[in-house]
Amino acid sequence: MGLKVNHVKQALREGKTCFGTMLRMVRAPEVISLCAAAGWDFVVLDTEHYGCNPENVSALALAARYEKITFLMRVPDKLYHQMANALDLGAEGLVLPRVDRPEQVQTIIRSSKFYPVGQRGMSVSIFGTLHREYDVTEYMEWFNSSSLVAIQIESREGVENANQLVSIPGVDAVLIGPADLSQNLGISGQFSHPDMEDAYQKVIDACNRHGVAPGIHFSEMDLVEKWVARGMRFITFQYDTKLLLDASKKTVEGLRQVLDK
Repeated sequence: MGLKVNHVKQALREGKTCFGTMLRMVRAPEVISLCAAAGWDFVVLDTEHYGCNPENVSALALAARYEKITFLMRVPDKLYHQMANALDLGAEGLVLPRVDRPEQVQTIIRSSKFYPVGQRGMSVSIFGTLHREYDVTEYMEWFNSSSLVAIQIESREGVENANQLVSIPGVDAVLIGPADLSQNLGISGQFSHPDMEDAYQKVIDACNRHGVAPGIHFSEMDLVEKWVARGMRFITFQYDTKLLLDASKKTVEGLRQVLDK
């Protein structure tokens, strides 16, 4: 079994659109196969807002190695040990919150890529190789080319610096965090406010100038439709908790209606 192709990174490079969801509550590795069967292109394990132990991460990452779906991880902050450890445990890429300045992007690339792209400590992950033996140089080249880096723009400063942020080699995608961005702009929760839409467009334009995939996290389908039409290509939609709750509510409502017939 060869080193896995990161199909999301490949698709984004080809100008395609990819859809994923976030995992907050479900930790069983079977959820990876479930999400793959449902047709998601990727999942993001959210460890910024929810905890997860290393055993959970490695089990999810191992399950993903046998599926076409791409397993990404959002770490709490842009700290070397958090980024490097997530990748050692088998994440196929990182989502980094609250990226505002170019020097933060440089730290991300330096911490998450091997030489000559970055300076991450050398470790041949058993989750990447599935215990097969590979030449170290071959492994490093594969990892640098296949691992995905998505930065989150979540502030006025980040929007204003978007062109600089995405111009740095190694950034594959942007994932706007609309909740934090709206809070930072003083219009909390107003995701269709003119200031928010202006910010979205500025990020899209900057990404398009530098061949980076613009993206955003939404929970409403009408917003996804609108902004995919305007160029967003890296979309996370809802969370496992909301997907389960919404599906359960709809099913229970249908069951209750049986009693009225």
